[in-house]
Amino acid sequence: MIIPPIQGNFNLEDFFIYAACDKKYFDEFGKILINSIRKNSNLSIHLHLFNPTDDQLNFCRKNNVSTTYEIVNPSVFIPAAEKWNTVPTDPSELKKYDRTKKSMAKGYDKSIQERMMKTYFACARFIRLSEILNKNISLFSMDVDAVFRKDLSRLPNGPDLYVYKNTQFLAGGLYLTGNENSLRFIKEYGKILKSSIENDHIYWSLDQDVLDKLVPTYQYSELPLSYIDWHMNPASHVWTAKGKRKELEVFKKESSKYA
Repeated sequence: MIIPPIQGNFNLEDFFIYAACDKKYFDEFGKILINSIRKNSNLSIHLHLFNPTDDQLNFCRKNNVSTTYEIVNPSVFIPAAEKWNTVPTDPSELKKYDRTKKSMAKGYDKSIQERMMKTYFACARFIRLSEILNKNISLFSMDVDAVFRKDLSRLPNGPDLYVYKNTQFLAGGLYLTGNENSLRFIKEYGKILKSSIENDHIYWSLDQDVLDKLVPTYQYSELPLSYIDWHMNPASHVWTAKGKRKELEVFKKESSKYA
């Protein structure tokens, strides 16, 4: 596929929070995240939006949120979707096929094309981050379906990045310390993802697979769980609601404070 041009501007000079989402997730979670960051910190925010409405862009402007965006036509994912119409015989490709099919069922997708678009959103957030960063600057990249509960403490500058590892490195929380290698990391991450997508090799967990291979080639430390906490610990900085955790009463109650 041909990746659409990026629009908007990035002009932040110091540590900031980064997230990305489409217009549906912006209404469900984006506004809550913005409001919770504004309420509980003085940190700068940059959002990258997919197919935003004018009202959503205006909301960001009024709330002093740095914003870039792109307009994505669903038809561009047809070639990538067609590649999965036939069950692959290669074991590694079969694993990717199975992941994609299972994620379709969990996400109630109507077609492989819809899953390709969701996969693109998950990967393109890092492609766009790699494009807007042209100097050494520290940042925290997080999922948009989260609530920011208390100000973040800056992490020590020793490693190039902080990332949480469960069974694999989790793309939902990346803390870049702002040295030359952390900038090199995000540039390399974006380049690999972009190459795969431009060649229509799109499958669910592409961003995770690349992360698993790339992170060990840099100096990294484990991101504190309190920055990406799906257990909803009261002492944590960020509550992240992956999958069905969005329906937990404790998360919905906390989210309602910032709706």
